[in-house]
Amino acid sequence: MYIEIGPISVVIKTEKSHVNVEPDRSKLENYIKELLHLIGGCLPVLRQRAYRIKRFQNLPSTAKKMIEAVKTVDEETLTPMASVAGAVSDEIKAYLKKEGFDFISVNNGGDISIFNKDLEKSTKVSIGHVNKNIHTPYILNIKGIKDYGIATSGLGGRSFTLGIAEIGTVIAETGAIADAAATYICNKTDVVSKNVLKEKASVIDPTTDIPHEYVTIDISKLNQEEANIALQNGLKIAYNLKEEKKIFDAFIFLKGNMVTTITGDKNIKLEVSHGN
Repeated sequence: MYIEIGPISVVIKTEKSHVNVEPDRSKLENYIKELLHLIGGCLPVLRQRAYRIKRFQNLPSTAKKMIEAVKTVDEETLTPMASVAGAVSDEIKAYLKKEGFDFISVNNGGDISIFNKDLEKSTKVSIGHVNKNIHTPYILNIKGIKDYGIATSGLGGRSFTLGIAEIGTVIAETGAIADAAATYICNKTDVVSKNVLKEKASVIDPTTDIPHEYVTIDISKLNQEEANIALQNGLKIAYNLKEEKKIFDAFIFLKGNMVTTITGDKNIKLEVSHGN
């Protein structure tokens, strides 16, 4: 099922007893419209750095989860808008779980929230290239985790990035945390170089939630040595988040090279189509 409402562009797959069963479209669309309305009413709060937000327990559920996610990952640099797409996926998934589905996948523009009741059933998710709108050869094979989120950030995606990663994909307990962590890791996948062109965010978009930050707009002249330094900088942050148990794993891609925290354990594997 595909639903597009305002900024939401979501693909939903649901199953009962391993058979595709679609939810009630009308009810779901009304629910999504209400979600957007509630988020819109909180935008003055959600556009602030998370460390400045102290009292938020009385906010709507989605807004609270956005704030909690970025506070978990890095409240000093992130605004809750860094987790909005993943949080919306989580909320739609929670709504559908009440309908008794055994499998739910909510893909909100690449930020995915998944429920898989059958722990013996593996789920394969292709990692897309946000800049080129194509699939990479890399595939996540996830098994034995009931609830989780997968989010991808990077240069050329729907949001600004402070770093130079072309792809930064994160698997975490929720879509909101995965979304925030993907943003944070991509921001840190960076290198100081005259070959990286940046511009003040407010110059590009006066409505941005990070108006004073310098965001990346071009890396076409980046050399491989600089790319390798950036990849290691991002990987270090990803390992820190994994060791702190804030995320499950991460994958970063830049200039044809990939680094990852995935070690091939029983739950999360990284596969390569048509290769080793």
